[in-house]
Amino acid sequence: MEKFGTVGDGSFCIDPEASVNVLLNDATELLQYARSITDLLVESLQEDEIPERQRTLLALGGVGALITMGVQCAARAHAKMEWDKV
Repeated sequence: MEKFGTVGDGSFCIDPEASVNVLLNDATELLQYARSITDLLVESLQEDEIPERQRTLLALGGVGALITMGVQCAARAHAKMEWDKV
């Protein structure tokens, strides 16, 4: 079954020189974008008309990509904090 609007692993990269603060700020921003898109989708799905399927799937794929990047930024920040302790 073909997935519509998916983003391949490794399509995004995190700057290896980014500081912990920058990584955490980026993670927060990405997760806020994901939340906002999710809220918009919830509102559109509550209307009488069902939104276009492909657009909805694309938006959900975007939410997934934003969450994945946010989690990766947070994990990298955590690893950097632990490395700095050593």
